[in-house]
Parts: sequence; C-alpha cells; structure tokens
Amino acid sequence: MNDDVRLAAKACGVKALITWTHDFTTWGGTPPAPPPRAGDIVLLHFTPTLAVALMPHLRAAGVL
Repeated sequence: MNDDVRLAAKACGVKALITWTHDFTTWGGTPPAPPPRAGDIVLLHFTPTLAVALMPHLRAAGVL
C-alpha cells in the first residue's frame, strides 16, 4: 500500500485501512522475521499442510 492508495481511499470516504503484519501465503519452511506477536494480523490461506508447519511457530511466539 502506498500514499496513492491511501489518498484514493480517503477521497472515497474510507475511514480506516487495515493491512496485515505477516503474509503466510508465500511462506516456506523458514519462520518470518520479525517473528509473529500477539496482536499481529496474519494473511493466511489456510491449508492443512500450512497449519502443520505454522502452528508450532505461532504457539512458540505466544500468539496462540
């Protein structure tokens, strides 16, 4: 998201834009940096394989 998007949204009357902290749709075997924290917003196209790989990292970070 850049300033053009923010200005266009404001011109349309949008009061708030919500973006995500982490995008796990392209995540591989390495945990993201910085690690996820409680309160982060995560974009996640859930699959069982991704859940098996991701959940231990989220638990270790105290997110779950």
